[in-house]
Amino acid sequence: MFGLTTLAAHQLPLGNMLFIIISFLVLMVILKKVAYGPLTKVLDERAAKISSDIDSAEKACQEAEKLAAQRQSELADTRQQATKVVADAKASAQKQSEALLAAASERATLINQQAQTDAEKLKEDAISNAKDDVAALSVAIASKLMQKELSLDDQQALIDAYISDLETK
Repeated sequence: MFGLTTLAAHQLPLGNMLFIIISFLVLMVILKKVAYGPLTKVLDERAAKISSDIDSAEKACQEAEKLAAQRQSELADTRQQATKVVADAKASAQKQSEALLAAASERATLINQQAQTDAEKLKEDAISNAKDDVAALSVAIASKLMQKELSLDDQQALIDAYISDLETK
């Protein structure tokens, strides 16, 4: 009752009220088609894009973790290879050092042997020269003593016999 009296007090005709309600509903349909539909579509697209970006970021994070693990593995392998290369280089250097020392030792031994051989030859040459000098002196002394000249072959035979006697004693 209260509603009828208020309605009667304002004197709103039923036709106007019906027009306003239909206009409101038409306006709502138009708004839904023109504003709410595209706005909802934009919001849905934005939500889908955000979801896609989050998925992409998660994939990129997982990919980055995989790459980091792979890099760590490769780094460990590279360190192992570097350690092996250094160890091989040290071993090679040690072998070369030993080979050089052996070659130097062998060379020193050969030089020593050559020096001994040369010393023996010099000694023999000195003894031979001394024999010749002693023979010449002996001949000179003997010829002066005997006033007779001995031949060089006779002198050499005398000296060799004398030296042989000295060596056996």
